[in-house]
Amino acid sequence: MLAAIIILCAAAAAAIWELPRLFRQRQWKEAAVFLIMLAAGAFCSVVAVTVQKTPSPLRLIEIIYGPVNQLFKNWFS
Repeated sequence: MLAAIIILCAAAAAAIWELPRLFRQRQWKEAAVFLIMLAAGAFCSVVAVTVQKTPSPLRLIEIIYGPVNQLFKNWFS
């Protein structure tokens, strides 16, 4: 739990350090991308540190392409 708090504090410090400069220079898109990437990195780091069981990304691909696969199966068989 302590490691997750340290990661979140480091992410907050990085945001406090970078975002004011981006906003002053009116770089709105860069600020948005920075926040998205920082949030994704912090999330992945917290999940890795807390050693939670996460599903495979392959499962999402199977869910998305399952109906397409079934459609092709019906067409060609």
